[in-house]
Amino acid sequence: MSNMCKDCVAWLLGGCGTAEYCRPERECLIETAREAAERGGHVLAEFVHVKGRPVWQAECTRCGQSVGINLDPSPDEACVYGEVVTAACQVSSIAT
Repeated sequence: MSNMCKDCVAWLLGGCGTAEYCRPERECLIETAREAAERGGHVLAEFVHVKGRPVWQAECTRCGQSVGINLDPSPDEACVYGEVVTAACQVSSIAT
């Protein structure tokens, strides 16, 4: 965990599970992930919070490839990552 979360009052007090303190940042990253998914022909399910981490993940409902967003990545990590970002949906390309 980098300093962003370690310095956050919600994280320190154990309130991070509500995920409302960083909602604007999370929504922006989710929108970025959804746009990347659309470009690749993916259709994403809802994002689910990974307990104990500032990470949310979703899968393509067509092919099962995943995407994640990280609100507190280390310097060498991307905020939006996963197969959905780097590869086109195989099911989508077969259907078209």
